[in-house]
Amino acid sequence: MTDTSTSTPVSTVPTPGHILHRMSMPVLLFSAVFATALGVSRFAILPTLTSIEVGGVKRDAAGLQRRTEELKAQIADVQKERDEEILTLQGTPYRALVNSKISDDSGLELLEAFRSLAREAVPGTPDAVVITQEHIDGKTLTLKGDVSGVGPGSMTVLAQFTEILRGDTRVASLVAPTFTRLEDPKVGPHSPFTIVLTLQ
Repeated sequence: MTDTSTSTPVSTVPTPGHILHRMSMPVLLFSAVFATALGVSRFAILPTLTSIEVGGVKRDAAGLQRRTEELKAQIADVQKERDEEILTLQGTPYRALVNSKISDDSGLELLEAFRSLAREAVPGTPDAVVITQEHIDGKTLTLKGDVSGVGPGSMTVLAQFTEILRGDTRVASLVAPTFTRLEDPKVGPHSPFTIVLTLQ
């Protein structure tokens, strides 16, 4: 009688150590290739793609930031030198010129304010009172112009405009115009005027 024995295959379950051992080489190769690619792109590709030429010199983002800070510092130094050399020149011809310019600007604003009063003297008729000439001499302002387009009431409108100027807070006193009405075949009745204002 022959004794026969059958062998059954033994199944082995992979352990975590076995899995890590099998994965270590692929992970190591991938990490090496990935690190090499990053290094090449960082030092060879990215500087070429991200740098720009400014003033004949190629600069990357960090270089541009440093250059910006340098330029800001230079601008601040130049502005400081300008302020020291120009803006503090009291009693010089330059300072007198600056003061004259400021005075001229104030005079222009004042004239525009009186022109605006003339345009608003007759509601709905902005061209009824027209200032054609102005002259400022210190505190004295001379206005010359004409009232037209309101028919025979031109002298009445002139009187209203005179009172508007008299009540303005910028006017200390005024010399009223001569109230006359002239006839013109083109413009009809009109009243030319010359008003001398003494400013506050």
